[in-house]
Amino acid sequence: MTHATSHWIDVPHTRLYVEEAGKGDTITMLHGFLVDSGQWDYEFAALADTHHVIRYDARGFGRSSIEPGRYTHHEDLAAVLDASGVQRTALLACSGGAATALDFALAHPGRVSALIFVGAGYWGRFAESTPAARAFLQALGTFDVSGLIDSSLRAFTDGPRRTKNEVDPAARKHTEAMTTQLFKRDVSYWTYAAQDQQTPKPAALERLREIDVPAVLIVGSEDVREVHALSNELLEGIPHARMFVVHGAGHHTNLEAPAQVLGIVRDALTATVTVD
Repeated sequence: MTHATSHWIDVPHTRLYVEEAGKGDTITMLHGFLVDSGQWDYEFAALADTHHVIRYDARGFGRSSIEPGRYTHHEDLAAVLDASGVQRTALLACSGGAATALDFALAHPGRVSALIFVGAGYWGRFAESTPAARAFLQALGTFDVSGLIDSSLRAFTDGPRRTKNEVDPAARKHTEAMTTQLFKRDVSYWTYAAQDQQTPKPAALERLREIDVPAVLIVGSEDVREVHALSNELLEGIPHARMFVVHGAGHHTNLEAPAQVLGIVRDALTATVTVD
């Protein structure tokens, strides 16, 4: 892999940990809100051979700090890009990271070349259709750390139809390590999210027709019902959207099917260059 560099960006109420590598067109990676930027280890290394890649821990995740105070995730993303000297980027985003990407694409349309989502999420769209998902929400309400770790793995990694023994053990272990680190922090994103995170109004889901860049939606066949429903909503609402279902994978699809997801991502980036 091309040599990677790391640095910190100071924005109000946080220091964001950022990594960069490679040269060429930029692709910025936004992790899901149960993990951290380690979700993209495989893609970061592989794509650095052909692109300028950026990944960072969102505030309150991984190595990035969080303090009380109002913020928006998409303006954190803008600060990361500004500090890295990037005017325009493709966005590879999972779950809550996709919500950040949608808000950014609408707030700064000229700065986005493509959207590539893995198990897309959006603010306020919580899964509650399975016992494990409901257990996660209950554990979140009381901040039961062991309950959060266990229920999130059962709800999103295993999914509604699989036991943990049916999930790739390396992918599950990697997810568990990131989730455990998140919920065992003294202070994390989830500590202040309800009071400090600001979200756009009207919400991005009411403005999907305004998104005028190619969008690729990747969803694991074993992901929860709500993620499939949202992905279909995005497919219908975003004018230039396509969807791929990756069979045998759960919510963090790229961790269970890295080669397949990377192939979809490379094709999407090639198509974007052709369109541009």
